[in-house]
Amino acid sequence: MEIKVKKKDGQLEALDRSKIVNGLVKSGASTGEAENIANQIEAWAPGSATDGAVNSSDIRAKLLELLETVNPEAVVSFKAYKKPE
Repeated sequence: MEIKVKKKDGQLEALDRSKIVNGLVKSGASTGEAENIANQIEAWAPGSATDGAVNSSDIRAKLLELLETVNPEAVVSFKAYKKPE
């Protein structure tokens, strides 16, 4: 089953592994750290989904939790990023 991400505006889109990896690398995580966290998110998401969708805020919280354990410095940068409105 494909997991969808429910965005703040209510739109649904497919869970995109590349967005996870790219965001983590841009925040200062290594590619290996980012790939590992993306694997964990992909494993976690199905159990956290409601009607096949996970809220983007829940994914962000899980990313921060996982990133904190491997690269605390990157957490600061990841938290600081705000998507342009």
